[in-house]
Amino acid sequence: MESFLNNFLLSSSIILLLSVLLSKSSSRFGLPILIIFMFIGMLSGSEGLLGIYFENYELTHSLSLIALCLIIFSGGIETELKDIKKNLGRGILLSSVGVLLTTLFVGIFVHFILKLSVLESLLMGAILSATDAAAVFSVFKDKSAQVIARDKNLLKFESGSNDPMAYFLVTVILGLIESDTYQISEISLSFVLNPIVGLGVGVILARAFISLNNVINLEYVGLYPALTLSFLFLNYSISSQLDGNGFLSVYVFGLLISSRKIIHRTFLYSFYDGISWLSQIGLFVMLGLLVFPSRLMKIAPEGIVIALFLVFVARPLTIFLCLLFSKFNTKDKIFISWAGLKGATPIVFASLAAVKMGNKAYLLFDIVFFVVIVSAITQGMTLKLVARKLGLLYEAIEDPSFPIDFEILEKTKNGIKELNIESGDFAVEKRVIDLNLPVGSLVLFIKREGSFIIPDGSTKFLVNDKVLVVTNVKNDIDTATNCFKRAYKIHQEVVSQELKNDT
Repeated sequence: MESFLNNFLLSSSIILLLSVLLSKSSSRFGLPILIIFMFIGMLSGSEGLLGIYFENYELTHSLSLIALCLIIFSGGIETELKDIKKNLGRGILLSSVGVLLTTLFVGIFVHFILKLSVLESLLMGAILSATDAAAVFSVFKDKSAQVIARDKNLLKFESGSNDPMAYFLVTVILGLIESDTYQISEISLSFVLNPIVGLGVGVILARAFISLNNVINLEYVGLYPALTLSFLFLNYSISSQLDGNGFLSVYVFGLLISSRKIIHRTFLYSFYDGISWLSQIGLFVMLGLLVFPSRLMKIAPEGIVIALFLVFVARPLTIFLCLLFSKFNTKDKIFISWAGLKGATPIVFASLAAVKMGNKAYLLFDIVFFVVIVSAITQGMTLKLVARKLGLLYEAIEDPSFPIDFEILEKTKNGIKELNIESGDFAVEKRVIDLNLPVGSLVLFIKREGSFIIPDGSTKFLVNDKVLVVTNVKNDIDTATNCFKRAYKIHQEVVSQELKNDT
């Protein structure tokens, strides 16, 4: 037993180390980082270099659900609610009607290509309908080159919120394949109640978490991630117990707590970013282990045809229909179509089909895996190129957050505020000492072009500087703010004019 454990730890640590090291060079070649993790799994599998035999679909599906919960939650907290409000309706349309349309388009095409039954064809369409949250979020983590905000925010919201709908369709179609007892009225009721219950559980537990997190005052900071983790899986399990959508609950939970002030926000975000990456590495390596390359070659022709139909027909048609009469122009729609990356999610859903259908699902699983690889490589490798050609990509300066836990300071007697220095402000080209800040006030940091400056009294402020100001007393923060702004400049001019009049 000890020998087995040592061998397991040795092989796992080597795979993890290779995944992390190769991720460093992936962006140079334009290969999606998550595909690298998957290829490492394939190379480590029974037909690879390490020869690790792994064909446990049930264990894969169970572990994948945990990993997907963590990935979807991380995507939720990385998405600002205020950023998606303008296009919230379109995002919901893409993650619901868009999934249904893709399922229908791909299902009909697969029925004629593979000669599968209608339900089995629709099952493959449902499995391939959702864009993958992990794949999309990983593409947008590059801070040096960013897609314009309206497209990026819509894609992040779509990829984080369409998994629940796709999972629901997969489970319903599997139920119909296994049994003929499903009634149309029962499916229709479930179609309505499933997202409503998921949404409700997410909202209720998000509010409960925010209240508890801000008042519990735990003695050890390291326990706050554990508190969040308990609520995260409470969302999934309670929602699932009530026949609701667990993935939707998790996403809504993350989305709502990201829009509110919570204690140790920066620490929690960093922790879950790391956990999300670890989950993605483990998930993609495990899915790679599950694949037999020799089987993939047998279905390569069908896989290529289905992948091409999905990328060039089904996805664009869905996007153009869902964004009809919207403010998104043709270039936006083309890019959003091309950014419908496939990743672990369809393979996880296919593993559920393998659990339910047994050997009959092997063909389906292998084709889904092949389509995912083709989609991720063709779209993932060219996504930034397409964005640049369409004029939707801009070079960005990395803008790190201030290394201060705002929520902690806001619960003290101190005042704290982040200011942007704009042209016309009194502080432009003035030194810190020239501002006459209230007694006890301190300029902690100046953020300028992605770098931090710790100022002294002679440091001058420039336009576009971001300044972090702290005061001893909360009531002084407004006075300190006015020292930087136009209001103070006008006040100085009025005082000066009054002095002249008096003399």
